[in-house]
Amino acid sequence: MPNWCLSSYVVTGDEKEVCDLYEKMHSLEEREESLVKNDFGKTWLGNLVTLLGGDWKTIYCRGEWYELEKNDDNSALRFDAWSAWSDPDEVIDFLQKHYTNLEFYFIAEEPGNNYFVTNDAEGEYIPERYSVLGYDSCEEFFYELGEEREFMNAVSELVGHKINTMEEVMSAVSDYNESHQNKEITVHIFKVIQKHNGQQEQQNQ
Repeated sequence: MPNWCLSSYVVTGDEKEVCDLYEKMHSLEEREESLVKNDFGKTWLGNLVTLLGGDWKTIYCRGEWYELEKNDDNSALRFDAWSAWSDPDEVIDFLQKHYTNLEFYFIAEEPGNNYFVTNDAEGEYIPERYSVLGYDSCEEFFYELGEEREFMNAVSELVGHKINTMEEVMSAVSDYNESHQNKEITVHIFKVIQKHNGQQEQQNQ
């Protein structure tokens, strides 16, 4: 049983290519049956690879997309994906070879392997850089993904007092967790990497 990675994508570039990719993904969603028999269903990543002329047997496609949408001006499309262990690298690389005028920005998280990354270095399309998990005052599970101020506000709500700087976050979380065993707060900072934009090396923050 793999760990499942959640990825969110924003795809921008040539409007015709944005529309073509959207229409192909949407057409697969609208089919009565899956294009290729699989365990995920109509939105299996391998179906998209197959539709675009690729061989799903040679491209790692263990995952599916959902929440597909396109901007009214055709400037971008968005979708989320569940995939085994990591973001679906090989599928996105394949799409970039097919759609040479598109850029694929993403944010991904897989807590089991402490994998929290984004390739949107400037935060133009995906500004979120932090996540926090815990339990609120009503004992309900709490999750927040956001920018720095949103992140500090979320931690402030969980620990019960105002936090004004990033330096205060870790200290407040550590103090809280010492007195709240089994209901600890977990925080993560997303690393900025260069991927799906011509390079694969990690970028220093």
